[in-house]
Amino acid sequence: MVRTRDFDRRIGAVHIPEAEDAIGTSSGPELDDVVRLAQPEFPNVPPALDPRIGFHFGFCRTKLRQGCYTITFRPKSTTTFFLFSYQGTLRVEKLNVGYRISGDLYTRSLFDIFPRLTVKAAVEAQPALSATPVVIDRFDPGILVAPTNKIPIFPRRRYYSYLKGTGARLWSFGRPCSFTLDFDEFRYQHPASGFNGSFPTTPTRSLRFALKHTGTPDLYEGKAFEGSTEVGTVSIRRVSKYFRKATLHIHTLQGAVAPQSVPGAGGTTESFRSIFAGVGWDLKVIYASGTIPLPASLNGVQNPNSCWSSANSATLLASVPGYDPSELDKVWKARLLAIPAAMGCSRGRMFDNGTGDPNNVPREGAVTHSDDGYPAADSPNFGTAQGKKQRDVPRAFLRSAAHEVGHTFNQIHQFFELGSDNSVMTVTPSVANVLAAGGDSFPDDINLAFNDTVRRHLIHLPDPAVRPGGMAFFGSAINAPQADAVTFPSELTVEVTASADKVRLGEPLPLKWALRNHGEEAVPVPSRVDVESLTARVSVTDPQGKVTFMRPVELETCSHIALEDLAPKRAVEGETVVYYGQDGFAFETPGRHTVEVIVLWSLGDLHFAACGETTVWVAYPLTDRDNEVAALLLDPDVGCAVATGERERFPAADERIKRAVKIQEKHPACQRLKKLGLV
Repeated sequence: MVRTRDFDRRIGAVHIPEAEDAIGTSSGPELDDVVRLAQPEFPNVPPALDPRIGFHFGFCRTKLRQGCYTITFRPKSTTTFFLFSYQGTLRVEKLNVGYRISGDLYTRSLFDIFPRLTVKAAVEAQPALSATPVVIDRFDPGILVAPTNKIPIFPRRRYYSYLKGTGARLWSFGRPCSFTLDFDEFRYQHPASGFNGSFPTTPTRSLRFALKHTGTPDLYEGKAFEGSTEVGTVSIRRVSKYFRKATLHIHTLQGAVAPQSVPGAGGTTESFRSIFAGVGWDLKVIYASGTIPLPASLNGVQNPNSCWSSANSATLLASVPGYDPSELDKVWKARLLAIPAAMGCSRGRMFDNGTGDPNNVPREGAVTHSDDGYPAADSPNFGTAQGKKQRDVPRAFLRSAAHEVGHTFNQIHQFFELGSDNSVMTVTPSVANVLAAGGDSFPDDINLAFNDTVRRHLIHLPDPAVRPGGMAFFGSAINAPQADAVTFPSELTVEVTASADKVRLGEPLPLKWALRNHGEEAVPVPSRVDVESLTARVSVTDPQGKVTFMRPVELETCSHIALEDLAPKRAVEGETVVYYGQDGFAFETPGRHTVEVIVLWSLGDLHFAACGETTVWVAYPLTDRDNEVAALLLDPDVGCAVATGERERFPAADERIKRAVKIQEKHPACQRLKKLGLV
């Protein structure tokens, strides 16, 4: 296969728009330019004037205050007063020079207006009740522009589009002062169910907001344009110094200890709240009173003092008092569960990470393991923490738990971005190694903060990509390189071996591969080449050329993939069952299919890959019973059961498999399911 063809699809790249560049870097013309520009209107004014010339000629510069703004956009084509309007938030980040700006729009329904009008009437009737001046949006009187000066939360299903700031002109002549903001708009594609949709790789359209100052501070109103065509009216108003707000609920299982705040420099206190305040988030932290018991359904099934499965972690989450996934339309809420576990279980993980989630609501919660910790096998640089449990190393415990909360807000390991550093989203062993390399010590010199890259993500990624219950966890797919940025070392190959060269519709296919060094010298490669960490990426190309990436049903959110020297003639191996992934089924049509494995890794800012493939023939159905079996087994619930190997988590899958076996027990698909332990 041509290495560059459909490379994004073959590696499962996830494209999410994000504001990155500084805009509004020009503050406008200098004094002499202002005089020159004003001369045609005032020909007798001498060029030598004092600095108040801007006042004389109506020249002004707009300085937007940093923080969150509400935004109301009403398209011009609207024919009914109540319909086809949008509201959302705009985030304005002040940089050293210029700004970084992004926003999100949500559709506004007919029923939204009634409670707002009720509030409006109440405020007008009793103005003394409101300490903050209330401003009614003149474009849409049903909206109170500043009822509470709080960041609003909107229902996930009404999410409409992302606004990526691309330009700004923040100076003008005349009164009132005016300015323009340019955006690329990316329309969100909602799935048939749930909220794990997608964005287009290119903008849906480009918009310009031409805004003017009003008599209310931080309130701006104006018109929206697509090119030179006026498309609607728009208003924005600053409501918070923070960019986003969320709530973190912390629950502690009996026998465990939850991470707590720790002393900081200069007599300060460092905590979950301070860590997120560093990226401009208003994070409300609530520690549940007391401890929670092990759910009855886990008695005899899960030992609290051993490693936990994702399914059992999800059961524990569902048991906590007040748990209600529907509330994620009203509040951005993450839950952190402190459980004992044991040394060697990893220090924690965000377990709610894919379509294998029983309630199909991703990124609701994470666990932190108070009785796991810092074994020498993970790093020789743990210093005074080496061999201790997390509960006995408060600073490192808080960092590790904040790391898992970061995953809940869809942040990835820094190994996959600009490299490991001393920041929250770097894995703990790598933090220890980075500190040691710089002459510092673990845990005393741990930096309880996100780095600038993650800060930008948490501020400017679209709402669905960040808020709990939105898009599923990205993993390293979010930072996948372009084909021309990847080097394929000639001495490395991937040998792919399928369990069969022919399968029937509905039949899973066990697959193995080996990354082998055919050179004369050792080559640094990943120590693991599995699909759960996305180090190995499996795709299937059908007879029509359609590429389906086998995105794991459950991504491993907190993997630590070390690079090791692969000696000549040696190999590192991996395996999976090719059947179903988050992007669909591998084999849905008869004919010749190409199954490819790409191993992808980074060394610093360099990307490397090796690939191999095999051919599989999907046989045509021969009887009606063949068709019945295929129809029963090519079902997402069955797919999740096969992918996780846990049929009991998916009752509908269990029923469909039983029916398929009853129809044709000797069918190759049924026989394969039996070998996989699903019959």
